[in-house]
Amino acid sequence: MDFALIRLLLNLYGMSGTSEASAILHWSAETDPTFASPGDAEQLVSLGLNQRIVRVAACRDGWAEIRFGDKSFQVRESRLQPVEGVTFDVGDTVLAKGSVHVVTDIIWHFRDGIPNYFLERNGKRLSKRFLEHELTRS
Repeated sequence: MDFALIRLLLNLYGMSGTSEASAILHWSAETDPTFASPGDAEQLVSLGLNQRIVRVAACRDGWAEIRFGDKSFQVRESRLQPVEGVTFDVGDTVLAKGSVHVVTDIIWHFRDGIPNYFLERNGKRLSKRFLEHELTRS
């Protein structure tokens, strides 16, 4: 999927909920800070969002508005790698192994080409990565 297709999908389906496109964010401490809006570069590094799955809320003039949970940032489109097949979002409440959990992180498994979800229960992060078929919306 490329950004022309992402822009088309955003125009067709709006810019909220699961209609947002997903992408892998490539952002490290060495990334040129001018590739983000002022103040966003430091936050992206401090939150450790390199190679995390983010939602793309909008694209315009080479810039993308991205979202990770309840946090929003603006970065250059070149820092994103579009991916498909991400059903859940950071902050979603899900059922796994008969218990209610919250999605706290999503990474892309490059070899398998699928998202891996990290969950939290009662404020404690579980060490296991969960696959989509192991989760249901609660």
